[in-house]
Amino acid sequence: MLEGSDILLTSNSRKLLQKQTAPLPNQSINSASFPLTIFLFSSLLALGILTSCTNETLKEDSLTINKPIAINSSSAPQALEDNLSPEESATEAETKTNINEQQLNTRAMKIYDALINSLDNENPGFGEETPNGVPSESSMAYAHVAQASALIGDTDTMHLSATWLVENPSSDLAMGWGLTFAWDAYGDGSVNPPTTIYGITTALAVNGLIESYCRSGNATYLEAAVNSLDYYSNHTSEDRYGTYFNYSDQSTDAFNTHNVNAMLMLAYARAGTILNRQDFIQLATEVADSLELAKTVTSNSITWPYTAFAESGTRADRNDVVHAAYIAFGIHETQKILEVEIATQKELEDYMNGFLRNGNLKEFRTYEYRNEAEDQLRARGWGLGMYIAWLSSIENYSSASGAAEMIEDYKTLENTYEYVFGSETAIPRSTSHLLYGVATLAVEGTSIEDCATTHDDAPK
Repeated sequence: MLEGSDILLTSNSRKLLQKQTAPLPNQSINSASFPLTIFLFSSLLALGILTSCTNETLKEDSLTINKPIAINSSSAPQALEDNLSPEESATEAETKTNINEQQLNTRAMKIYDALINSLDNENPGFGEETPNGVPSESSMAYAHVAQASALIGDTDTMHLSATWLVENPSSDLAMGWGLTFAWDAYGDGSVNPPTTIYGITTALAVNGLIESYCRSGNATYLEAAVNSLDYYSNHTSEDRYGTYFNYSDQSTDAFNTHNVNAMLMLAYARAGTILNRQDFIQLATEVADSLELAKTVTSNSITWPYTAFAESGTRADRNDVVHAAYIAFGIHETQKILEVEIATQKELEDYMNGFLRNGNLKEFRTYEYRNEAEDQLRARGWGLGMYIAWLSSIENYSSASGAAEMIEDYKTLENTYEYVFGSETAIPRSTSHLLYGVATLAVEGTSIEDCATTHDDAPK
């Protein structure tokens, strides 16, 4: 491990020294506009009344969502100890904003409805965490369900999922999330207990909680997100690339794993910008430096291994599509928020396009599959979901719509959605990735815009 003085000061770090908090990107959702009927219009003219319609009937297969909430000094919660209940908070937020009807992508919403209906209505994160595993509550599933439902304005599902995350951290000792079973993450004989907090699960949960906060104004969600980030900031290490997030909070899992870095970097960048937490922004910037230095430039594109310094030919020397999409998505979204440069959009597109062959999304890149069987292997369900979210991140909604149509290929006879293509087995944490991907397509955005709070109102 290198000492701090040995770490290169990259362009990202230099930019941070000259920069204050960057604003969140403005990715507005187009408002739906519904003309008045000829009958109503004629009637109003006959009466000589000037009026406007504020409660028109939505077209079939569309959904009404609340306008993304701008939390400012007048609308932000005044104190965390004064938190409202989810129901009260949602009502309070609605009274503080002008509610506009929003038109969602009709086809995307049909797919979204089918996906959400395939999950348990009362416990959308409940089911098998692994194929043929013991049914349990999946933190990762609740994370993406919360994020997806917040995006489209399904506040009932959002509150249910976000509240579950707040009330069910994986450990009694710290805020964070992981799996429900013991697991040897790297096959090295060190079995992590079920209370282990994992970086990727925590990153997804934080993003879900932040979006839920942005939609509702409920500070409880933001507080849980901040507490988990404060905790995980103590689980970083350094190598020749710089600072990275450990794979989990277990000392035996201090591996430099790039999908964890990318998604946690995004979580710290988003929370840091909303809260004006310069320590969060600094940490995200340092990890951005690490990801940039760990990037491998090949004759065909850029790439990252699953884990830094992985031995060639091992499982950890390449990424499947879901983990590659985490990397590309996390990098691109962070670059929208902070003034950092890890990879260009073209580089990331070339990287992700390597998973497309013969009109299908594959599990491994063209340049990284090892035999004919791997060449033919279609992406798992959660990989397809994150790929759609990636396409939304770069605003390629045409390709995202095409990818969303692939979801039908994964539908089972029981109207669930396969985790492994052709298996007839569904698991909620895979379906939740599909749900989030389709939600980003439906609203044409990856997060709720204009979400901010004042420094005085921020959790400390």
